Amino acid sequence: MSNRKTGPLPLHHVRVVDLTNVIAGPVATRVLGQLGAQVIKVELPWGRAIGNIALHTQESNHPRPYNAVATFNEVNRAKLSIAIDLGHKNGKRLFLELVGLSDVVIENYSPRVMGNLGLSYQELVKVRPDLIMVSMRALGDPGPWSNYISFGPGTEALSGLCDITGYQGGPPLKPGNFYADQNAAFHVATAIMAAIWKRRRSGRGQHIKIVLRDTTMAVMGEYFLGYQLTGRPPQRIGNRHPNMAPHNVYRCKGEDAWVAIAVASDDDWKRFRIAIGDPQWCRDSRFASAGGRKDHQEELDSLVQSWTKGRTPYEVMHALQARGIKAGAVMKAPDILADPHYAARDFIDRTNHPDGGRYKHPGLPWKYSSAPTSMGLRAPLFAEHSNWVLQDLLDLGEEEIAALRREGTAPLEPVPR
Repeated sequence: MSNRKTGPLPLHHVRVVDLTNVIAGPVATRVLGQLGAQVIKVELPWGRAIGNIALHTQESNHPRPYNAVATFNEVNRAKLSIAIDLGHKNGKRLFLELVGLSDVVIENYSPRVMGNLGLSYQELVKVRPDLIMVSMRALGDPGPWSNYISFGPGTEALSGLCDITGYQGGPPLKPGNFYADQNAAFHVATAIMAAIWKRRRSGRGQHIKIVLRDTTMAVMGEYFLGYQLTGRPPQRIGNRHPNMAPHNVYRCKGEDAWVAIAVASDDDWKRFRIAIGDPQWCRDSRFASAGGRKDHQEELDSLVQSWTKGRTPYEVMHALQARGIKAGAVMKAPDILADPHYAARDFIDRTNHPDGGRYKHPGLPWKYSSAPTSMGLRAPLFAEHSNWVLQDLLDLGEEEIAALRREGTAPLEPVPR
């Protein structure tokens, strides 16, 4: 049974002009869209950035492959779409008119692009004095690397995240997803909502600069503090913990089946022993204290795995959780999409895309007690809402719109670059 609330969405009064591409910016504006903001995605006339990258891997017989890119359709839910050539004088005029009717502009182009287009913050506030503008950069300014560009993996490396990710004695590794992008996205959404609140109280907008490298470093400060306190750089330790043992991911019964277990204290260890039947090896005096278990974690991990290998991940998880031990089955995508706990919490979002098909998506990771969020809103087709923006919002006539179509300034389908 769904417990979705009714009434106005939290950001129903906010309009956002979205110039962002790839992951970080689109996820941030998707969050705002699901909270009720009207997000108008201004796309490139020659096609979608992610779409252009992914076209080579799409089925060649798809009539509109740029509309069927799973990555784009995940991060751009709950938005409207119009294509505008910002390099054309008429395109720039359209964009400025749209900014004049909007609350927020967000972009993640390389550093010089907006200035070269004549669309810097200083120019945009001339048409909307209380505008909130967000500029997302890989490394930020000032600094000697201000003009460097990067995707998320590059900023993960430059922030120090890759250096602490990996197994002992092994090379640095990137996280399994676009961590820097996704993490930055929620920082961006938070900063925008704070700026909206500030403007409601002061009447003034502002220019927010958010840096992917900084947002990644911001969530791993203990490693930098630890180095300053001890003089020792952090070490890669895989799935282990600096103080806890057993603390690892263990093989279970079945193909590529695993479970994560964390024993945090001596009391946890006593409960763990009871949960697994208190075999003889658990009574080894070397394992009686946290320090002893840590000193002998290689042998301990092997013994723990001798128990987990005879059981499925869920059997291990339920047996340990019943005794208050932190344990979780390592779930794959199919497991998560079919997970009864997610279903009970109404977390999975479902969309039906005319060119991409039916999708299940992660929902928003919070729920309000007295406000709804938008569910089931798919990503837009390329320039799907162009007529609405030009006719209804900007109040352009049919002849002017037709001229914009002919010159390729606001196309309905991607045009050659």
